[in-house]
Amino acid sequence: MRSPWLFGLLALPPIPVLFFSAHVPAWAPTAAMIWLAALLIVRSAVTGRWLSHTPADLILLGLLALLPLGLWAAPERDITLPRTYAFIANIAIFYALAMQAENAALRWTGWLLLLAGVAFTIAIVPGTRFYAEQKLPFIAKSMYEILPSGLRLPGDENGFNPNMAGGLLALFLPPALALSIRPHHWTQRILAIVALILLAAAVMLTQSRGAILALLVAIVVVTGVLINPLRWLWWMGGWIALGVAALKGGAILDAFLNADPSGNGVHSMAQRTELWSRAIYAGLDFPFTGIGLGSFPRVMNLLYPSFKVNITADVPHAHNIYLQALAEMGYPGLVLYLAFFFILLFSLSRQIRQAQDWARSLAVGLLGSLTVLLVHGIVDTPTYSPLSAIVIWGLFGLMMAVGMYTQPLIPDS
Repeated sequence: MRSPWLFGLLALPPIPVLFFSAHVPAWAPTAAMIWLAALLIVRSAVTGRWLSHTPADLILLGLLALLPLGLWAAPERDITLPRTYAFIANIAIFYALAMQAENAALRWTGWLLLLAGVAFTIAIVPGTRFYAEQKLPFIAKSMYEILPSGLRLPGDENGFNPNMAGGLLALFLPPALALSIRPHHWTQRILAIVALILLAAAVMLTQSRGAILALLVAIVVVTGVLINPLRWLWWMGGWIALGVAALKGGAILDAFLNADPSGNGVHSMAQRTELWSRAIYAGLDFPFTGIGLGSFPRVMNLLYPSFKVNITADVPHAHNIYLQALAEMGYPGLVLYLAFFFILLFSLSRQIRQAQDWARSLAVGLLGSLTVLLVHGIVDTPTYSPLSAIVIWGLFGLMMAVGMYTQPLIPDS
């Protein structure tokens, strides 16, 4: 039980049970949670660490403690309970990967991220339901005619949402950029460049403007850290951008997030701000319990109906990860989420300052991934899809593992 890889392997079997809780016997999720609790207790007893496995232990314990309150407050428990189990599965995969900070194989994580980025691109593009309208006029419609398509998962006959697909793929681009600039080996640079090109093309094809905007910010972060001459250029550009945003920020965002011509979606700034106001109302009315995971569309239609979003539109979330947390888990949940993001930022930033070689490049790339999530999360909720959420929480676990790494695991030659 002192072995990090063994702990990770033992933490994986309950995850599918919790993730697909609606398709397993009623007793199975309870058994899976008992398995995970026993595993953590045994690990704690063997190592002598109870609430110091990671710097985020108390925060995650607080989020878990809020789940029963959400179930109690939820208008439809049949909706909230599966998402509650999925959230516990997310925490489990976080710990399975975060514990690998002591694993000598951590140095190969960069290669795995690059391969994962290529694999996700190949798997997601054929299954994405691309928009019929042109959000980005410089992308020719003929491009979509030559793309492979038609891949559908059981229970998801409509295909992947392009915003979700773009947001997920964008998370793997910053590590590819960092490893193309500062690779561990020249062969890694070749793979990183290939992954970078594929991921950039795929994100552009999704036309997810939130993901593209987040990537621009992440590219500034990654290149600013790894390329010293660019750092001062980006600082000056950042102050200029802040000035422009203060004067014309609303108009720029409104033009960038222009209305959907079909009216059957949430694409304009006005539509998003209305949804954000509904999430704030839910937070104000249910400040300590929230409305329960997955309850936002049901509660919005009952208590805070929309006037700018077509009533037939599919609006499953608040299009903002921070306000989504506020609505679903109340102010305690929002504070804990912000604290969790701060811990990840702090851990990666500390690693960047003190690490060298592969660890520094990996930390910079993962910092870029976190930047993508935090910026994209202002205008969308990438974590709402359970499939996306489990990948994102896996990345959180890798961020924590890299942030907790303290000394060379295998001496460099």
